[in-house]
Amino acid sequence: MAARRPNGIRPYWQAIPELAGYSLVTALALGIVVRALRLLAAWALASQGRVAVTAGDFAFLFTSWQGWTLICAALIVLYLSVALDLNVKIAYAGHVVRGERVPIWATVAEGFSAISRFLCPAGAAVVLYVALIAPLLGVGVSISLTEGLKIPSFISSVITASPLYSAAYAMVAVVFSLVGILNIFCIHGVVIDGLDMRASRTRSRALMRQYWKDYLLKTVSFGLLLALALGALALVAQMLPVAALDMLGVEKNLRFWTLLASLAGSLLVGLASFLITPFTLIRITQLYVGYCRGAAAEIPAREKRRHPVMAAAVAAALALCVAGALIFDAHFDELFPAEIGVRVIAHRGGGNEGPENTVAGLRAAAELGAWGSEIDIQRTADGFYVVTHDATFRRTAGDARRPGDMTLEEVRRLSVDGEPVATYEEMLDAARERDVILFVELKGASADRQMADDAVRIARERGMLDVCVFISLDYQLIAYLEGAYPDARTGFLSWAGYGDIAALSCDYLALEELSATSDAIDATHDQGKEVFVWTVNDPEAQHRFLLTDADAIITDNVVQANDVRAELEERDDIDRIVDTLLGEVW
Repeated sequence: MAARRPNGIRPYWQAIPELAGYSLVTALALGIVVRALRLLAAWALASQGRVAVTAGDFAFLFTSWQGWTLICAALIVLYLSVALDLNVKIAYAGHVVRGERVPIWATVAEGFSAISRFLCPAGAAVVLYVALIAPLLGVGVSISLTEGLKIPSFISSVITASPLYSAAYAMVAVVFSLVGILNIFCIHGVVIDGLDMRASRTRSRALMRQYWKDYLLKTVSFGLLLALALGALALVAQMLPVAALDMLGVEKNLRFWTLLASLAGSLLVGLASFLITPFTLIRITQLYVGYCRGAAAEIPAREKRRHPVMAAAVAAALALCVAGALIFDAHFDELFPAEIGVRVIAHRGGGNEGPENTVAGLRAAAELGAWGSEIDIQRTADGFYVVTHDATFRRTAGDARRPGDMTLEEVRRLSVDGEPVATYEEMLDAARERDVILFVELKGASADRQMADDAVRIARERGMLDVCVFISLDYQLIAYLEGAYPDARTGFLSWAGYGDIAALSCDYLALEELSATSDAIDATHDQGKEVFVWTVNDPEAQHRFLLTDADAIITDNVVQANDVRAELEERDDIDRIVDTLLGEVW
């Protein structure tokens, strides 16, 4: 009997139960492997008396056997992630396109065995592309382990602020996008047709040169269709029920129905988001098979089958939503608090509310209610400490010299937007006068143990040690302060690292936006440390992090943060539900 031609997206929907099974099996297998390799990495770190590798200490990776152990473990995880995440999905997609039914274990073995053909320079390049470059630049398909990888906001803000950097970044993104498109079928040739990486890469480039217009048209249209489907699902499942109840004036138990609609909608949108990557891979595989044949490849529609396990899973999910809505409704104010407890720290003195890193800026932020002020200190040629962020004064004061090449007298002749360059002592006095916590970052080429000693000594002499927090991107300096001055408060600025970052020796852990997940915040609190998130400047980001369990955010935009806080504290019950339950989804 000839296979029937598919009707719309029916073959994709028919694949959902099998996709769920594949995801469960591969996630379990990958979870076991990752857990084992993490234990190995933790043992290697512990053998050197470490709990983590930080951004300022990556040289350790290349100068010790423990570091090489971590590198090897990371490469193994990346290769296995490609094998169990992408290879298996592509192998399954090939079976779907060809109308084949293959047991899950056989398809997993097929994807796993194909990884041996990635053990070559070209294969390593493919692994690094899908695992690192694709998520960082937002191009192509990546693995689930690293799909959330992004360029840190403090780096992206520098890029967007400079036309030259922006143009260079755009050029790099375009080049890597073209490379990704030309080699889009590399993994397909290896997994589906058993080619070696070199032959598969050659075939992919030949196919794309011939069919690139058709490929772009069909993948873009398919992507738009998925986006529209996801948006429609969100609208129907989340917004319309709540809006309808509100319009109908259903006051009784409105909160319960809102909770139920939000929980059910979140599950549906989560399911839709989960399906985007495998659906896209099925579509790309369909195009690959068609291009190889020289004719469009139609996906055979399968006969309808009952899936009692899936039906039971749906029923259980609905029951959990009802139970969750009842529990949330009973403990509403505890689980959906109206008050915002996250405090605000002004970046670089007063952020955008005054001249950067000046006394006037700090005072402006204090008048706006900032709880703390972060400053950057550097040492002059004659051993004094002035407050400035950059390596030179070019941007802030129009002078290309570095603080370390100037005397204090020369620095004092400069001005930042009409305000004198401040000394460390002046900022201490201003902080005491305005009753704000001063976060003192040890900055620049002169950030060494002498600076740490001097910073603590000067604060102690002014009676300010108890309201200062000494922070740095260099964990070695923080560890030194912790050992030499146990009565001084310290904070580590973390933006990249591996291991148990929360267990590092410090009083405050400053997490960059991308790493400030709820799990990371909870882990830090479990270690008895306070958390602040840096540098949170966008109103959307401020909205998100003011609703977390972080202790503070550091921002350039204090006024904006105050406005966002005021809006959040005026929310009604429905808004509080939406922010808490749907904030992560959106």
